[in-house]
Amino acid sequence: ALPILTVGDLGCGTGQLTAILAPHVRRVVAVDGSTDMLETARTRVSGCSNVEVRKGELEALPLRSGELDLAVLSLVLHHVPDPVSALSEVARVCRPGGRVLVVDMVPHHHEEYRQTMGHVWLGFSAQQMTKSLTAAGFEGARVRSLPVVPDAKGPALFSAVATRTGAKG
Repeated sequence: ALPILTVGDLGCGTGQLTAILAPHVRRVVAVDGSTDMLETARTRVSGCSNVEVRKGELEALPLRSGELDLAVLSLVLHHVPDPVSALSEVARVCRPGGRVLVVDMVPHHHEEYRQTMGHVWLGFSAQQMTKSLTAAGFEGARVRSLPVVPDAKGPALFSAVATRTGAKG
């Protein structure tokens, strides 16, 4: 049932993930706050008729309530001062029973990322992620560590999925 989904790539950056998702779903809405990033994303997905690129912030998404079946936040949340308020806004734009997928860094000690890359959070523990998702209006959060790539420069990553509360049945 994958092709019927409307997916939000929230904090889409240069649109790499948007381009990967587009062939497999009905519609992708790619959102980012950076005009430069969005220009790159627009160019990258210019051949995809089912992609919309919108400028907006994670804390105030340019999406209708319940518009998304799936929201994806890939390596975005560590830039956000208040993850729970951002995830609450993500919950708003997901339909009841819709899903969120978060990919981010496990806790790490790369203090320099704050200066060099504008990171607010030095990763998230599974417990922290589960609490944040639950507080934001998601349920059944599952957090999994991703396999570490040999020679990877940065911290290890995790993926977390949760379901928007309020599903019927």
